[in-house]
Amino acid sequence: MNAFSFLKDGKFNNSEIMKHSHVLKAYRRISLSEALKQSWFLAKKQQKEYREIEEEKKSFKPVFNASKGNVLKAFFANKYTNYDSSWR
Repeated sequence: MNAFSFLKDGKFNNSEIMKHSHVLKAYRRISLSEALKQSWFLAKKQQKEYREIEEEKKSFKPVFNASKGNVLKAFFANKYTNYDSSWR
């Protein structure tokens, strides 16, 4: 995971992109335009991954076992087989 999160709710966070660009410029000693290109490339890559994950979440459908008959009766049948239901 990157130290910089270029996205905020799926949208670009320009402040973080600029901060990352300045860090790249200072430590890699490259021009600001080259640092901005690299930062925007990483931001777009992060947005693409975010969108893929969101699409997977939307398309996910839980699978339930098909039940036959009364679901509640089948659920409680094994738990209370040895209990006496009388109030005496």
